[in-house]
Amino acid sequence: MSLLLVCVLSAQEQTTDWLEQGIDTYLMLLYTSPEEAYLQLDALHAQVNDQTATDSLTRLYASFTLHYLHTGQTEQVEPALERLLTYARIHGSTDSMVEALATKVEVCFVQQRLNEAYRIIVELEPYLAHAQQPRVRYYANNLLGRIYMQDNHFELASEHLYRALEAVQETNDDRTLLRSTFLLGQLTRLHADMKNWELAEELMQQALSYADQIASTEFLADYLLLKGYIEGEQGNHEASALTHHQAIVQAEIIDRQDIILLSLNNIGASYILLHQYDAAIEPLHQAKKLAKALDDENTYQLVLLNLAYIDVQQGRTEQGLTQMRESINYFREHARRSDLERFLGEFANALQHAGYHLEEAAILREQRVLSNELFQSDRHRILSEMQQRFLAREQAHRIQRLEQTNALQERTIENKQLQNRLILLAAFATALAGVLMWQLYRKVRHTNRRLKEANKQLEFQSLRDPLTGLFNRRSFQQRMAKRWQHKEHRHHGQERDALILLDIDHFKQINDQHGHAAGDDILIEVAKRLSQSLRQHDQAIRWGGEEFLLYLHRIKPKDLSTLVERTLYLLAEKPFLVNGQSIVVTATAGFITLPFDNIPEEKLNWEKALQLADLALYSGKAKGRNQACGVTGLRVPLADIMQCFEQDQSQPLTLQQLTCSTIAGPSVHRT
Repeated sequence: MSLLLVCVLSAQEQTTDWLEQGIDTYLMLLYTSPEEAYLQLDALHAQVNDQTATDSLTRLYASFTLHYLHTGQTEQVEPALERLLTYARIHGSTDSMVEALATKVEVCFVQQRLNEAYRIIVELEPYLAHAQQPRVRYYANNLLGRIYMQDNHFELASEHLYRALEAVQETNDDRTLLRSTFLLGQLTRLHADMKNWELAEELMQQALSYADQIASTEFLADYLLLKGYIEGEQGNHEASALTHHQAIVQAEIIDRQDIILLSLNNIGASYILLHQYDAAIEPLHQAKKLAKALDDENTYQLVLLNLAYIDVQQGRTEQGLTQMRESINYFREHARRSDLERFLGEFANALQHAGYHLEEAAILREQRVLSNELFQSDRHRILSEMQQRFLAREQAHRIQRLEQTNALQERTIENKQLQNRLILLAAFATALAGVLMWQLYRKVRHTNRRLKEANKQLEFQSLRDPLTGLFNRRSFQQRMAKRWQHKEHRHHGQERDALILLDIDHFKQINDQHGHAAGDDILIEVAKRLSQSLRQHDQAIRWGGEEFLLYLHRIKPKDLSTLVERTLYLLAEKPFLVNGQSIVVTATAGFITLPFDNIPEEKLNWEKALQLADLALYSGKAKGRNQACGVTGLRVPLADIMQCFEQDQSQPLTLQQLTCSTIAGPSVHRT
């Protein structure tokens, strides 16, 4: 018991109460007056003496570093960080090392040096596992959680954020409730990013309760805006509109015009999705006026797009479509591609309502091309970043191993210097060194095996779609390359390979009405049904957002028509059950054989054949969807078709140049 008491007292002596309380005061001042807050730090530093505990002094040096970082005093950051790290390494405890290294991680994170941040995290983690102070564990785990969340490592982010919350719950001071409120907000955003809508909503309710207890209007306004977004994504548009009204009330108290603007637009969007167009007009006109006053052109154009959509729905067709075209042209030039892709879907819905089916097909095609580009670029970016982060961590581990090796070599040299005087001891030391070297060799081999396994896993993941588990574009391209290499395309007889390109009908409406989680569930179920319908040597590929490609290996033309029809019925005849709701799903398809029309693939390869199938698919869209259009022959010389491929958009392909057949899908009733 006496030994335990000594250990506890020793841990307590690592902090100095007056300095800890002073830094807490600094943090409260920082939100209202950064200049006065800095004076507080200076005053605290002037009172430091030989009796000041190391952990508290480390925290003070960390506060100086982060103050410079977040107030834009860039030239002061590195000297302050160097002072902090030097002090922690020489005088500090485990908690001091956690504070110092976490501060360096935050500096790298804010300055967008993420690879360096990950290398420092490798050094930080062993210290963090043994940290004692709840505040220190909160700070480091909260920081790591935010970094992993930004980098889409959701499981790691969740683990660290919950550890931070556990650490906060061990405290009972003026900042406990504030930190808990902030963490609950972060966890809500994390689960919203993961599309765990029910858990996100549950956490949001708790965060709002905490924000109300601490009377933080800033938190309340932000969190109500987030709550409204979550409700909208779940398809609860009435609740979403009500929540955004509440967000406006809180935002007006603190004059957060940006939150008011977003909430007004979201209220209008909610009423549009509820088909309550008259109710949507007033908040959208308010948003339009506010966006103009704030000189927020992007939101201004978004509001105009929503108002124009209402015009189309209420019969002011030409007026609405003209404005929508103008706004879409603006977004083509200024918006992020992910936003433009969503806006194109809304424009296509308006065109469908107005009966402009040819223009609708063109916009849908533009949206799909953009969606596929985003789908591929996001995947490549995530895989590339995963590889970079993995290599960064491995590099940091490699440095640690080299340091251990160098230390071992230094000890070996020292032993050799004593060899003449202590031969027996030297022999023993040499044997020990050999054992250590063997262990080190085995450890390096084990690490290399892990690296190879990780690379194999990354390669496997790069060939699969993470949501549906189907093969992706890269996998299909590799298969077609092997098909060409092995001359599989040169078979004879009636059998041909075939490509079927499918696009789910009205998928954006499914997302809008039932939420993105329901949309994901439908994509997964579509993938299952397509996979179950194929033969052993066929392949189902997720080609883009809601688009799938079926590759059929050696099939007779009459069997191809039967399979296409069966696929349309397989999707449409049995409704999809999502969250207790029955949803009818149909698809439109374009299909073609390989080789096509007895044209050698050396002249018309699979990529060009797929372009013809894509043209047939959008012909089916323009004719009303829920059907398949197959390209069976050419009405013009092949040279004319090849010229269209070469000249691209200046002389586009048209259906008049092709012979096509149509297969109707089943009759369905949409609720």
